[in-house]
Amino acid sequence: MEIKSEKEDFEKLFMAMSKGYMAAKAQADRQRAMGKHDYNIFTLFHNFSDEVNLHSNFIASLLDPNGDHYKGDLFLKLFLETCGIDDFSIDTGRATVFKEFKHIDIYISDGKKHIILENKVYAKDQPTQIARYIEAIKKEGAEDEDIYVLYLHPDGELPKENSLGGYKLNQNNTKLEKDGSSINFKVISYGKEILEWIDKCKNEVSNLTDLNIFLSQYKDVIEMIYDRYKRIDKMETAKFVEIFRENYTAVSEIANNYQETRKKIIYSFFSNAAKILRGDSEIKSVYDIKTEENQDYRPIIITKKNPKDGEIWEKFYFTVEFQKSPYSMPYVGFRRKEDKNTNAKNYKKPCEDQLKKQTEYFLAVDELYKDVNIDICKKIIEEEFKPETFAKMTNAILIKLKEQKLEMQTNQN
Repeated sequence: MEIKSEKEDFEKLFMAMSKGYMAAKAQADRQRAMGKHDYNIFTLFHNFSDEVNLHSNFIASLLDPNGDHYKGDLFLKLFLETCGIDDFSIDTGRATVFKEFKHIDIYISDGKKHIILENKVYAKDQPTQIARYIEAIKKEGAEDEDIYVLYLHPDGELPKENSLGGYKLNQNNTKLEKDGSSINFKVISYGKEILEWIDKCKNEVSNLTDLNIFLSQYKDVIEMIYDRYKRIDKMETAKFVEIFRENYTAVSEIANNYQETRKKIIYSFFSNAAKILRGDSEIKSVYDIKTEENQDYRPIIITKKNPKDGEIWEKFYFTVEFQKSPYSMPYVGFRRKEDKNTNAKNYKKPCEDQLKKQTEYFLAVDELYKDVNIDICKKIIEEEFKPETFAKMTNAILIKLKEQKLEMQTNQN
């Protein structure tokens, strides 16, 4: 079948889809008028696939022995039991649950035992991601045998090899091994372990109506991940199926090119911002400004030509780094060069008014948008975020830190 890509063909397709949607909505409205509903407190504020703000937040809140559920370590014990790692001997009574600790989605520790829970719904694995988490916990003093990596994936898939950073899975996929190091490992899924765990939690609090409602609604969210949740308006999905069937090639073409097109739009934005910055002769003479279309998560990198000894630019460079793939959660700041011995936290943080945070990797950094769920591509298309805006912000930072020296923290141990 010939792919139709002319503007009028796509307009016809979108008109047909809109017509089908309106018909489905009318039927759904009639059902709701009869008292039926699909009201869900979780999806009211977040997309059902939102790993960080929905799934990680809710799972962590249940696991936390000090959580507002006032059930102590009950839910944590049930979780360990359901995952089949209750023999790991973590002291649940003393355990603390952290979210985004050193970029780990959920981190559980009693001070000796450590559980790294990497949560994947639709996001792709980042290069060396799991290896970085393991090394981060080891730097806290953890021994190999006291670390357990749980990889939560909707389909129970193993992590991609590039995320393991040199670690290899053993034959039965229960250990991550590298250079004599052996780390406990297990894959769990939403469809099996998480659903079973939620059911166990519901049984334990069956007399508490409010908790049961939240747990039941979270089960519905999990069913949405697997496209098993039956909404009221599913009765009219035949209309959408018919439209997709008649326009399948065009729909496939749109879907297959969505992320690549989105990536090109974002790259073009930073490429234009780079041109604006290079248009300033003073900036061009002092800095190298590179844009990389094939760089998955750092589309612009700025370094200083011939930095002087002791300058910030000697050990750090300016960049925009996307924390989640594909191209979401953009952060902006000064990242350390490829020197694992450089810990950014050992130095005083500059740019307090513009870049408020500091990490092991970033001397000074902050979110490009405070709401991490904002789609930067949508902002670019709607011209709410312009290359001129980014260039102006970057220029102000470059001027401020042009010759600033690196200063060691005075409270180093």
